[in-house]
Order: sequence, then C-alpha cells, then structure tokens
Amino acid sequence: MNVAEFHQNIEQVWQKIEEELENQDCDVDCEIQGSVFTITFDDRSQIVINKQEPLLELWLASRLGGFHFSYKNNDWAANDGKRFWDCLTEAVAAHGETVTF
Repeated sequence: MNVAEFHQNIEQVWQKIEEELENQDCDVDCEIQGSVFTITFDDRSQIVINKQEPLLELWLASRLGGFHFSYKNNDWAANDGKRFWDCLTEAVAAHGETVTF
C-alpha cells in the first residue's frame, strides 16, 4: 500500500465508524482534526484513532489500552491477529455504548 492508498483507506474507515455510530443511535460525538479521529462519550471519555503515516499504521487508544494495526490481507489487524473492528467494538462497549461494525 502506498501513502495515497493508506490515506484513502483510513478515510473510508473513519466514514464507516461515523456512519455506524449514527445509524445505531450511539450517543457520541465524532470529530476529525488532522490525522486524529476522536469519539467522545457523554461522560467526556474518549476513544482516539489516529493514522501513523510513517508506519502506515492505524492506532486506537481507549479505556482498554492502546493498539497498533497494519493493513494485512484486506483488513486492519494487530500483530497478534486481532482485528481493528473487533477492538473498536470492544472499546465502544467499555465506554457504555453498543455498536456492531
């Protein structure tokens, strides 16, 4: 994946997150600022997702910790094989909302 494809892929990821949170009536606010996508919950807790262009990675930080994902086999996955979408679903649940990606 080249840098342009990386940015395009991340934009699609962020769009899907925002659409699914809205479609499933999650009470959150989403904000994109530069290379950072933030999900803010009612209690002001946050999930932060950012793109790391130099490494071509997607990073996720939440109450459950921090995770790094690389694009492998048409999916974002951590070194241990855990999928980004599964980690995000668990992270949102840890903040009190239920959503399926």
